[in-house]
Amino acid sequence: MYRVSLLTAYLISAFFSSPAHAQSNDPEAQLRTFAACVGRLSATAEYEWNLMGSISSETALRRDFATEIVAAIIPADRSRDVLQWRNAAKQAQWNLLSRAMSTNDRSEALWSQEQAKRFETACTSLLTL
Repeated sequence: MYRVSLLTAYLISAFFSSPAHAQSNDPEAQLRTFAACVGRLSATAEYEWNLMGSISSETALRRDFATEIVAAIIPADRSRDVLQWRNAAKQAQWNLLSRAMSTNDRSEALWSQEQAKRFETACTSLLTL
């Protein structure tokens, strides 16, 4: 059984809408999904910077594209909500990436790495570059 902190599990489930919601006509679901993707892709970019000393051009392009989408669809009165969703998703992604590198439990590291990649893939699958 994987040892996952309740906080990480909560952040993963509470602040990341499924990609199917981004395909819906509901502007709220679209906004929340893309805001979470900006947060997750930002965490990935920071992680790459800390690990390799630079951000891959692919990650930077995807993060910038998701940021532009959010900027295009955000209502003026929702900026605080969007910032909260971005930050929560960013923290959740960072926790997964950090756990994958820092734990001594190989199964936990593998699980964390797979989850981080799954969330990143869910986001990037929404982006047509």
